[in-house]
Amino acid sequence: MRAAVKALDLHIVLAGTAEPIWRDVRVPAGLTLPEMHRVIQLAFDWEDRHLHLFRTGGPGGRERIFAGDEDTALELGMESAEGYTLEDIFSARNTRLVYEYDFGDCWLHEIEVAGHAVVPAGVLICLAGANRGPVEDSGGMDGYARLCAAAQDPAHPEHQAVQEWLYGVAGELSFDPAHFDREQVNRRLTRLGLRWSDAPPTPEEVAEVVRPVKWLLQRVGPDGLELTKDGYLRPAVVQEAVVALGLAGRVYGKGNREVNTREVLGLRRQVQEWGLLRKYKGRLLRTPAGREHCDDDEGLWHYLASRMAKPGSLGEDFLHRLFTEWLVENQLPPVSVRGEILVEIMTAEGFHGPDQRPIALPAGRDLARRMADTFGQLNIYLPSNRPWLSQELSEAGMKFLLEVQRRQNSYR
Repeated sequence: MRAAVKALDLHIVLAGTAEPIWRDVRVPAGLTLPEMHRVIQLAFDWEDRHLHLFRTGGPGGRERIFAGDEDTALELGMESAEGYTLEDIFSARNTRLVYEYDFGDCWLHEIEVAGHAVVPAGVLICLAGANRGPVEDSGGMDGYARLCAAAQDPAHPEHQAVQEWLYGVAGELSFDPAHFDREQVNRRLTRLGLRWSDAPPTPEEVAEVVRPVKWLLQRVGPDGLELTKDGYLRPAVVQEAVVALGLAGRVYGKGNREVNTREVLGLRRQVQEWGLLRKYKGRLLRTPAGREHCDDDEGLWHYLASRMAKPGSLGEDFLHRLFTEWLVENQLPPVSVRGEILVEIMTAEGFHGPDQRPIALPAGRDLARRMADTFGQLNIYLPSNRPWLSQELSEAGMKFLLEVQRRQNSYR
């Protein structure tokens, strides 16, 4: 059981909005300012792509400005936020705390203490809120107000262009500035708290993550499975997989041909790539690693975490680290722009295509799809009606990827 710690109930208001955008959160009083930055980012659905700072002040206390990190503090001649806690700030005769995000758009979040409480260590809670957070790079309050007006008015001359831009940057098919999903915010805060609490996975969470891989290993069995003449799983096995893995709502047609059932085909190929299965003389067989871990959830968890952390080549290692970071940080780009962003990042990191040529956009899109397919073979996401668009980690999935990150860091 986690120890109980003092907590603060904070009321956070985004200043200057036509419609009030606010969140009430309960957080440990010992939270550092950099940690509070992460809470605000998730609570308001920001993407952490810009600089930020904190300002404090109030009766009897001089204003102090804290840059988000030491490098920014040195560059701007400010104090660094690192090492300061909320308890430090609010006990030092300060009655006001302002969080500024994106120095260009200048989003000002006014924070005040609304109450005191006690929570288990690492617990973060959104108590209430109203309206969705603004879209990144929308031009500050005035720009965001114009964007909302155009998005909500089909007769507006910029309606179509704004809708297309919103889909590109936010991945939203319909945009509702009044939408606020407290449960989603709390899921994100819970995952953030897991990063700080270092809580181990429960046996149930371990079993949840490895379930698709374990099912296939056990279905192959000690004697293996006979494949079709073209090297695919036989129709009866494909149908079993569709039912056992809950894919019925995502499969078109009868779902009895592996080549037409992308999820089953992807799982089988990925488990082979992870070195747990192999083809031999027309049969699908367990490898020694597959035989070792087919009945051992915890052993399979650690084996898969190791393979995900260091899949092989330098390029694959980089892609796995990047995709893991995106998911853990809740910064996975929308599908519509993911390939383009991947090309930009890999080019900046010195990667190139064949014959030293720049990575082409189609290749970037293929890499993004391949990463999504690889991670999708593990049961790390919350159920979604649009799994091809929405990849939100479950608590078990977060714990698994944190284990992957620890291994990635140990290999550096």
